[in-house]
Amino acid sequence: MPETAEPIVWSCRDIPGAIVRVTPDLFEPEVRTKIRDEVFATMALCPQHRFELRTAYPRAYHDYVRVIAEDRGEYLAWRAAAGIILRKLGRAHEATGSGAQWPLENVMLID
Repeated sequence: MPETAEPIVWSCRDIPGAIVRVTPDLFEPEVRTKIRDEVFATMALCPQHRFELRTAYPRAYHDYVRVIAEDRGEYLAWRAAAGIILRKLGRAHEATGSGAQWPLENVMLID
């Protein structure tokens, strides 16, 4: 990931339903899990959008999704990341309820 990249913070409400191509590769070995968690939390908060991921590491993608879907502790850790995103967006009051179902239906791994 380039050192000069600046984070983009946007609300799902900023744009109507769209296809969003996520770059860079979230599953490169140097990308930290915290960053992945935050990106997936943002995608979960925007169910009206379709997110397309490309990765040179599809096994890492499938392992990440499987672990969160199957391990309650990992799912709760991911929910904490979603709560941080909600606070950044001024939507902390939405951090209740059962949360998103995994795997996220609006996230696609494409070739």
